[in-house]
Amino acid sequence: MKKIIWLLCLCLICTTVILPSPAHANSKVDIVFIIDRSGSMGGSITNVQDNINAFCNQLNNQGIDFRLGLVTYEYETTTYDFTSNVNVFKQYLSSIVIDGGDEVGLDAIKKAMDYYAFDVNSTKYFILIGDEEIKSLSMYNTTDSVKSQLVSNNIKLTSIGVESIKWQFEQLSNATGGLYLDLYSNFNQNLTTIFQQIQKIPTMEIVSPYGGQLISEGSFIPALKVADLDNELLTLRYYLDSEPWAREEKSVTNTATAQIVSFSAANMGAISEGAHTLRFTVSDSSATVQDVVSIFVDKSNPLLGSIEVSSTDSQIQITGSASDTGSGLESAPYRYTIGSQSSGWTTAPGYSVGGLSPNTSYYTKFEARDKAGHISVKEQNMHTKAQIPAVSVQTTGETTLKLVVNDWNASGVKYVIQSGSSYVSSSGTLVGSPAWLTLDGKSLAVSGLSANTGYSFQAKARNSEGLETAYGAAVSGTTLASAPAGITPDVSQQWIKLTWPAVPNALGYDVEADGTVISNGTSSTFIHNGLSPNTQHTYRVRVRNSGGTGNWSTLVTKLTLPDPPAIPGQLFTLPSQRQVTLGWDLVAKATKYEVEADGNIVDNGNSNSYVHQGLQPQTDHSYRVRASNPGGTSEWSAPVKQQTWPDPPATPTNISAVTEIHKIAVKWDGMERATGYEIEVDGLILENDGLSSYTHEGLDALSGHTYRIRAKNIGGKSAWSAPLDITTHPEIPDVPTNIMTTSDQTAITASWYTVPHTDSYDVEIDHNKVVNVPDNSFVHDQLAADSAHTYRIRANNISGSSGWSKLVTMSTMPAGTDALALTNMAAIVTNKSITLSWDTVAADARYDIEVDGKLLDNGANTIYSHTGLGAEEFHVYKIRVKQGTDAGEWVAVLALSTLSNLPDAPEKLDGFAKDTSIELQWKKIEGATGYQLEIDGKVEELAGASKYIHNNLTSGTAHTYRIRAMNATGVTAWSPALQKSTTSPDYTLAVKKDKEYSLTLLASSVQDFSELVFTVTYDPNELELADLYDFTPAHDLSSGVIPDSNLSAVYSSGKIIFTINQNVVPGSSWSGEITTLLFKSKINGTANVHVTVD
Repeated sequence: MKKIIWLLCLCLICTTVILPSPAHANSKVDIVFIIDRSGSMGGSITNVQDNINAFCNQLNNQGIDFRLGLVTYEYETTTYDFTSNVNVFKQYLSSIVIDGGDEVGLDAIKKAMDYYAFDVNSTKYFILIGDEEIKSLSMYNTTDSVKSQLVSNNIKLTSIGVESIKWQFEQLSNATGGLYLDLYSNFNQNLTTIFQQIQKIPTMEIVSPYGGQLISEGSFIPALKVADLDNELLTLRYYLDSEPWAREEKSVTNTATAQIVSFSAANMGAISEGAHTLRFTVSDSSATVQDVVSIFVDKSNPLLGSIEVSSTDSQIQITGSASDTGSGLESAPYRYTIGSQSSGWTTAPGYSVGGLSPNTSYYTKFEARDKAGHISVKEQNMHTKAQIPAVSVQTTGETTLKLVVNDWNASGVKYVIQSGSSYVSSSGTLVGSPAWLTLDGKSLAVSGLSANTGYSFQAKARNSEGLETAYGAAVSGTTLASAPAGITPDVSQQWIKLTWPAVPNALGYDVEADGTVISNGTSSTFIHNGLSPNTQHTYRVRVRNSGGTGNWSTLVTKLTLPDPPAIPGQLFTLPSQRQVTLGWDLVAKATKYEVEADGNIVDNGNSNSYVHQGLQPQTDHSYRVRASNPGGTSEWSAPVKQQTWPDPPATPTNISAVTEIHKIAVKWDGMERATGYEIEVDGLILENDGLSSYTHEGLDALSGHTYRIRAKNIGGKSAWSAPLDITTHPEIPDVPTNIMTTSDQTAITASWYTVPHTDSYDVEIDHNKVVNVPDNSFVHDQLAADSAHTYRIRANNISGSSGWSKLVTMSTMPAGTDALALTNMAAIVTNKSITLSWDTVAADARYDIEVDGKLLDNGANTIYSHTGLGAEEFHVYKIRVKQGTDAGEWVAVLALSTLSNLPDAPEKLDGFAKDTSIELQWKKIEGATGYQLEIDGKVEELAGASKYIHNNLTSGTAHTYRIRAMNATGVTAWSPALQKSTTSPDYTLAVKKDKEYSLTLLASSVQDFSELVFTVTYDPNELELADLYDFTPAHDLSSGVIPDSNLSAVYSSGKIIFTINQNVVPGSSWSGEITTLLFKSKINGTANVHVTVD
């Protein structure tokens, strides 16, 4: 008979409900049925299905929450999830598949303990149902080990079995406090018996503390209401947070009737602030229930926020706030006290008391409390303010006003008097920041004011405790007006008219004319009539305003007018792009001139020149001039017309070049407004007239050249274009020489000396086919044995093709021949000899060589030297191998030429030094393919150029140079050495204090000044500049254009920068003095001046 195990796990949980309505802890059980699913257990499974509803109703009626789980077993175990739905549990039961096999019930119990997530506060019940001994597939799951684990996990196991296995089932039930029931008894009665055991668990209710209770520093008494239907001894414990050990344990009897049990008073002083939980457990002999309650510990006072106490002369106000991160603020958290008056506890953020005495100290207090009863306090004394003062103003002069303060404040009170954004100081002046004043007699004279100006004043007072009043009402006063300034006389022969700027707020003016005072009303014009020409008269004016009558102006003396001047003559113009300078002869008796420029009349003062600025290029303009003096104005001169110059043209664009071997054709786009062009060719500036192209001829092959172009017209020159660097094409390559051929039965290999500056080679085969190859070798393959072939070779590059080489004939080896081919064949060629070499082909091999048709026996030697030859001679060589008496076939044909003789050695080097570079030049050597230049012991190889610039040198340093020519034959002897030093921009002057010294700046061979900047630096502690341009009598020390020169200077102490406005005819250069500087020494000894040209 198969066995069935049914596991029931019941767990009771007590939950906590917050006061004021106490709640009983709900009982909670987790019940797991562990059932044997062998064939004999079908009826038992049906019994569970039939009786589970009644069982669950009993649990619900008793107020017990439950969850049902199911584990079935035979050879394997099957688990089902917890459910509180009886119908779902029935579906679990109906899905059980009855099977045979070993009953691994021990494994099923272990599986139930591991699989289910039991509620921490539940009572756990396993109900094991089976009819055979339970076993395990694991050596670790024994009856004793499973029993121990059940006890350790506080699980009660009730077993339902048969007599034959009672010994085993009863062990598990007795060890865990469960029951043993008979499988064949009434199954419904069995479930009722299990229910009766479950409902006997104790009940409890947490009396103190209630949920969320606030607890302060003091102690409180935890208390529980407990009962047990079995009237068993109950053990009560409580735990704080996750502590493993109970804080206190109590035991009670007579538990059939509910009773309240109090623990010892709990001191919260040692518990941290914040949220905590208390866990209570109640245990009888067979079960333990528990419940949890949350409390909050708050031991801190509220945190005070911003507290402000302010006052007036009769009132004090307090505003404040606080916060509490623990229990939170009380609903009415604030209380205010001012003097003897209190607000009581309130929610208001402020409180005030009025009717107080000025300048009196009062006690103030702000209090804040939290829900735990903690109170934070801030106390201070506060003074009422002084009385607001009133001010009156009295006028005393043009720059002074008298202030009088009117109030009831004591004489010791200090004041701040404000006028606009300024304040009155203790000395009576207006300053930018407030000043507290003690006023003698409560009055003060304010000085340093502006004439004829209204001022507004207001004052505030400060009591002895530093409490300030608000400002009193503002009052105004006006200073006397100053005498009129800028009195302008208008003079004729018979009258003099005076005008002056109207004075704001003036009530009237008085005029004193030749000693007589005349009231002029509010008019700022006065006419003195009936005068004689050229007579002198004196005048004064004063102003009357609301402050009174002011002082007289300074005396004005004026003559009546003379006769007008003559018409200006000899007008001339000097144009530029945006201005025209007009000049004319001075006119006798003229005191000023007027210029009519394009219809607009300009007062030109007494100058006889006028600059019409802000014009547009290539625009027409007309000018007239007239002269005047105090007596009148002449007629206009005859008009003069002038057109402005055009703007310089734009920098030429689209510059390109067509390159050949010995010339370069440069062209560019014609530029609008250009009347001509200048081209800089390798540093030399040339005039190109109006042409937009230029051909540079007579150049060396493979020589580099640089070009820049600028356009010009009468208005000036454009900027230079960006440099265009062009290299001429190489010469047409030389005819290939030193052709070597070797063969086997099906191929002929030809090679020759590399020809310089060659891009590719053409190989002519048998007079009728030309093949182009990139390198200096060629393999003619797929040939018939013992066939003869001819070859000619020429070299190609961008400039063209060389002539054909001399014809070379070579045959392939006969078919079946055992002739040996030569390997590693080489030819060493000089201008006087040709040496051939090859590797030995066999130990007994001997060689014939045919030289220019003459057969020679070379024995066993693999080297043949042909000496005593002349330069550039052509020779043909054929080689064959002999073994024994067999002469063999020709296996190599070589057509070779001796090299040319060395070129002549360069005779000399010429050097031209600057501050940071040296340019070297030499005569081009005929037959040289390049040069080697030795620079301070290091050799550089150059192409065919005949000059070299050594750049990036240090000024004042010496350098040594030699040069030699080279070609394919070798190098010549060195030229004589040239030693050259860079120039030094530093000048040392032997000086004496207060003596003057001159320094002249020179320019040499300058073609273009537009890009040159001369910079002179010196130590201003050593030298003082006395004159920028010593060529004129004036001592020029200002930045700008130097008068009567073509120089512009930017001058600061210790540094002078010159630019030169000097035109140089293209193709020529300019040398001469730029300027002479004059210095005055400040020291005795030596002074240094540094000059650079960029």
